[in-house]
Amino acid sequence: MAMGGSAFPAPRPIDRRATIVILTHRHDDIRRGPTIAHVAYEHWEPAGHRILVHRGTSAPPPADLAILHVALTRVPPAYQQHATRYPTTINGQVSDTAKRAVCRDLVTRGDAYQGPVIIKTDLNHGGKAEERLRWRQAGAIKRLWLGLEHRLPASWFGRLPGREYVILPSKDTVPGWVWRSPHLVVQPFYAERRGDLFAMHQWYFLGGRDCVSTFLAREPVVKLANVVERLPLHDDVPELLRRRRAELQFDYGKFDFVMVDGKPILLDANHTPTEGPEYPSIPRVFAICGALAGGLQAFMS
Repeated sequence: MAMGGSAFPAPRPIDRRATIVILTHRHDDIRRGPTIAHVAYEHWEPAGHRILVHRGTSAPPPADLAILHVALTRVPPAYQQHATRYPTTINGQVSDTAKRAVCRDLVTRGDAYQGPVIIKTDLNHGGKAEERLRWRQAGAIKRLWLGLEHRLPASWFGRLPGREYVILPSKDTVPGWVWRSPHLVVQPFYAERRGDLFAMHQWYFLGGRDCVSTFLAREPVVKLANVVERLPLHDDVPELLRRRRAELQFDYGKFDFVMVDGKPILLDANHTPTEGPEYPSIPRVFAICGALAGGLQAFMS
């Protein structure tokens, strides 16, 4: 069922008011665009809930409900430990969202797959969050070296040149250094066609509430920078994808996927989606967050 931004039903009122703590990394700024921040401050707080943000690994405050929101691909154990302090922690069981952890179709050098492939970073979002953390934690000499890394050949460090995914006609054309790199993965290249355009879907979910945002682009790798059309928000989620969410124990997040031969292909699983600081006033984003807001009900006892 396709839905326009204002067509989503309003979240059901929640019977009691709660204190909700968002547990973040000490370098995270929760007000700079994460989807959960829009949901919390634009929907939950006006409804009477108290929103707290706890940064870092010191003892967090008491709360009725916690949300583990550490914007790294692998959540450090100290932050995972926070999840055990609360009767309910949203995404308390999600600790690793690397491609090697969530994708079942990665190509190895010796397997039989012979179709086109795409080379990606194992870490989410090109490992940018981890790179920022390395920079913040580095001293002056280490920062000089980190800056030098981007001027030297990417193959020396096992990283993608220019931060761009690379599509190749077969695994036999993948350079040897890619196979040896722990930072990169090789995946079959999947493309969903819509006439002359290519499609990619983003499934947002929180508890029992969800919606899908579908983008169209002229390039086979669909990303926000090359989108030419956005379809109306809808709730068409394949059952296989819902089962995969349950297996990965996601309470909240965003799955990127394409449909190929009638089957969903999970491209990326993100436990800390963000809309960016420039998006709060965009109706589509407000509609997505409004659709998710009612998902809080599932975690309220």
